[in-house]
This record gives sequence, structure tokens and C-alpha cells, in this order.
Amino acid sequence: MNSKTLLAIGLCALAASVFSGCATQKTRTGRNNTFFGGLAEVNTGNYMPSGPITIPLDGTQFLGRVNPSGDQVKLLWGAITYTDY
Repeated sequence: MNSKTLLAIGLCALAASVFSGCATQKTRTGRNNTFFGGLAEVNTGNYMPSGPITIPLDGTQFLGRVNPSGDQVKLLWGAITYTDY
């Protein structure tokens, strides 16, 4: 394939992931989940541990927070997980 075809396919994939929309839903336990085309997922008040197949980032170690919020942010479909608890 030539470079113009690869560029067009890459731009279409990028546009599909960015413009696929976002959704906010209220779960039964009161948490809000927001999805931005799979690139980012924000769980508020979620004190669940991060999964085994992710790069965990702990906000209390980096920022030294005293009162954690319990938020969890997953980036790149769960490849990187930032937790604040």
C-alpha cells in the first residue's frame, strides 16, 4: 500500500475513535461512568483495585493527597489506570 492509503486509513480510525461520542450513565451504586470512544473511562467513587493487565498509577504517591476522592481513570482501553485512593 502506498503512504496516502495508510494515511487515509489512519485518519479514519482516529476520527472514528474521537467522534464516536461519549456517554455518562448512573449505575445502581451511584457511580458515574464516562466513556470517550474507549480512549478514556472515568469512574467516580470507585475504590476497586486496578486489573492485572494494566500500568497502575497511584495518585496518592505522586501527588501526596491526604483526602483521596476514589476516582479511577482508565486510558487507552484500560492499558493505563490512574487511581486516586
